[in-house]
Amino acid sequence: MEFILLACFLLGTAIRVWLIHHAPAPMYAVDHLYDRLGWHLAQGLGFTLDGTTPSAHKGPLYPALLSAWYTLVGHRPEWVPHLHVGLDALTGLFLFWGGQRLFGPGVATLAACLFYLYPAYWTYDLRIRSEIFLTFLVTAWMWAAILCVQGGHRRTYALSGLLGGLTLLCKPVMVPAALLLASLPLVSDWGQAKRWVPKLALYLGCLVLVTLPWAIRNYDAFGTVIPVSTGVGVGLWMGSDPISRGSWPMPLPVEAQIWEAAGITPLAYPHAMYEVELDRILFSQGLERIQDHPFRYLVLVAGRVFDLWIGNAYYLFNAEPTLWLGLQTDVAERGMLVAGYSVLKRFVLLPALLVLALWTCWVHREQWHRVLPCWLLPVGLTLGYAPFTSEGGRYVLPVLPCLFLLASWSLVFLRFGSAKKSS
Repeated sequence: MEFILLACFLLGTAIRVWLIHHAPAPMYAVDHLYDRLGWHLAQGLGFTLDGTTPSAHKGPLYPALLSAWYTLVGHRPEWVPHLHVGLDALTGLFLFWGGQRLFGPGVATLAACLFYLYPAYWTYDLRIRSEIFLTFLVTAWMWAAILCVQGGHRRTYALSGLLGGLTLLCKPVMVPAALLLASLPLVSDWGQAKRWVPKLALYLGCLVLVTLPWAIRNYDAFGTVIPVSTGVGVGLWMGSDPISRGSWPMPLPVEAQIWEAAGITPLAYPHAMYEVELDRILFSQGLERIQDHPFRYLVLVAGRVFDLWIGNAYYLFNAEPTLWLGLQTDVAERGMLVAGYSVLKRFVLLPALLVLALWTCWVHREQWHRVLPCWLLPVGLTLGYAPFTSEGGRYVLPVLPCLFLLASWSLVFLRFGSAKKSS
């Protein structure tokens, strides 16, 4: 098993290195935003966009990681993909360790190989975005949660809380997952309050211990409660918009129309809508629109669940009226190989992955608590995104290792007729 894992890691690393040196490194507005935050931190200018004004645009952990990287290598954004490759390797190791504890080395090896060879990660390794770091944190959190449900000591719950807090500081969308995982002490020690109460207290205490200093900083800087970052207002306004359906990607004219309808244009710079004052305005306007049309908002939320896991109309049809015309446009723009993989991923790979993962949960229903962390994290991420906005494909990357692990058990079972349910 170790030889197979090593071979897959060497192959995956070789592919990543080739892409880094041959594929163009895209730099969109969000990439520049993270780069600016990280470089200002490295220069001692604080968490700012302009070197002076405090910012709460993004969670602080990924910019802090970039800051440490830039302090080590200098301001070289083109070297960030190498950092992401290292994070991928660590993610694969934590996935293997968690899978080994849950299903044994065979299933763990398959899951780690599927993750490391999955092409979507190669693409996002090239970008200065938080998804790769968040994937690492979520997978490490899953590993700690698996230890918890397998009779972990109190220190294991403390470790889970610390990893959960770091995950929230990377991206607050995982708050629902943190609340769902708070059920693990109760599940593991059902009926024994003397045992689960201290574990729950440790988990929540460590979670708050990690996140509270940043929340205090935001309150001191902006005079309002911002636990991690702004964006709730942006999410409520865009997520209640019936035209865009609050789902990315979307045509640029539609996005411009969203901000024009809110009365906040012209925007001073990309992502200006995340400024604290504008975000609060959007929050009140979005909440008012949801109160006026609650059923329509629920329909939009349900639609975004599909958009998140499969893809919205713009993803699937490339702004064309039919799949075939959309595919033709995609082939013309990106080539047959990339366009074909995109269709295969959205209509075959991800649905099959979801079905296999759900089937594994069903087979283990009598011991449902053992696989609980693997499906609570994807459910938590969905609950974090769907009420606001979503982008199919990119936003599910952080929890795909959980599904790879569950699906790997099903693949081994289907191949050999049986699979170990414990290591």
